[in-house]
Amino acid sequence: MPTDGLKRSLGLSQYFSFSFGVIVGVGWIVLLGQWLQAGGPLGAIIGFGLGGAMMALIGLCYAETATMFPRSGGEMVFAFGGFGSRAAYVVGWALVLAYISAVSYVCLSMAWILDVLLPGIRGPALYVFRGEPIHLGSLVVAIGTCGGFTLLNYRGVQSSGRFQNVFTYTKIVVAVVFLAAGIIGGQTENLRPLFQTANGGTPLGSVLAVLAIVPWFFGGFNTLPQVMEERSPDTPLRMIGPVTVFAILAAAAFYCLAILSASMAMPWQVLVTRELPAATAFREAFGSELLARMVLLTGLFGVATVGNGTFVSATRILFAMSRGQLLGPAFAQTNPGTGAPDRAVLFVGTVALLGVFLGRNGIGPIVGLGATCLALGYFMTSAAMLRLRFQAPDLPRPYRAPFGRLTGLAASLGAAGLLAASLYQPLAGAKGAVPLEWLFLGAWAIIGMVIWLATRATRATMTDRERREAILGTPES
Repeated sequence: MPTDGLKRSLGLSQYFSFSFGVIVGVGWIVLLGQWLQAGGPLGAIIGFGLGGAMMALIGLCYAETATMFPRSGGEMVFAFGGFGSRAAYVVGWALVLAYISAVSYVCLSMAWILDVLLPGIRGPALYVFRGEPIHLGSLVVAIGTCGGFTLLNYRGVQSSGRFQNVFTYTKIVVAVVFLAAGIIGGQTENLRPLFQTANGGTPLGSVLAVLAIVPWFFGGFNTLPQVMEERSPDTPLRMIGPVTVFAILAAAAFYCLAILSASMAMPWQVLVTRELPAATAFREAFGSELLARMVLLTGLFGVATVGNGTFVSATRILFAMSRGQLLGPAFAQTNPGTGAPDRAVLFVGTVALLGVFLGRNGIGPIVGLGATCLALGYFMTSAAMLRLRFQAPDLPRPYRAPFGRLTGLAASLGAAGLLAASLYQPLAGAKGAVPLEWLFLGAWAIIGMVIWLATRATRATMTDRERREAILGTPES
């Protein structure tokens, strides 16, 4: 199958590191306090456990459709196969926003972690956004991080894959040490109350509040189908399903252990008042600066793996949309030497750079709008898998999801619930105002509609058959 200049060099170890490495990034360090504030320890653990189970079902749908259409573009490709060009454009454009937002998010997180590791690095305040001062040093770190991801991806997927492997597996080794320390050396009394029931809250409400943001924190396994076209010739398609599900379940276990470990280390209602609570728990409970710095080091590795993986994903979606003339031809160009879609790389780097100017208080809205975009992708992929089981039962499927249509139906319903929760939760917290997440989504949708209308003549230069071959390719066995 032609790859339009993309390099075929990724093996199963890279596919796992792209999936797990992007799922488990820095969010559990930066936002653990918000998880506990929303659900309490058990509410958060149940929320992530249920989320992991739902995501595993969705992951099975991804695995089946990815092996049917092993092309760059992921959810955009699947939506095209199941529902056509308009659906593909909507999903692709939404996920470009989600992945670019994720790049901005990890760049801001890098600055936040270094602020703690290297006191005094913040420098003078330059301006204020949503009540939070934006400091010169922090801004320089975030801008430099964004520039580093841009350069790495400009060099091609081989560099990105090696980078992802080293940082993901090192991160796992380091994390095992402090997770075990918290569980073995902590106290179960620190977990009480198990749920966030203050101000009339209920255990069910606690779980649902956490479940609403789960799409964002499990986003990452869907990095794998974005680079399906770049797998090495000796990487079997049938193994993609097991790798996908294993990465999701491993991430769910990690999140639950991180919540349990930090909450056992010190009383969680005190923990939520601290900055970067995952690190604070070990510093204050055990008097160990070493353990705290191991947490933050893991966070830095997480920044690296999430930023790299989401950057790759955003560029591949833009590349695939342009190749199918859904977005004009600008992003379909690849560098002859590296195989990287260089124009897409520069676009993603530029837009992500704009996001870092929002500062720390921009992280919450970024997570909210990213969760909505990712949940839309989950839903469309699950629905496409289900529809194709009915409409194209004879298409080659190197990996077939167990229980077939039942799995597709359950995944579609679960993803629809995640999408609804991700839209409702910002409204519930906006106290009568229009959520900032909704404003960002609305602005991005308007830009997308303008581009869709402006590229109508370009789309007409490609027949439906040509577009189908460009986006879906030829099925493999």
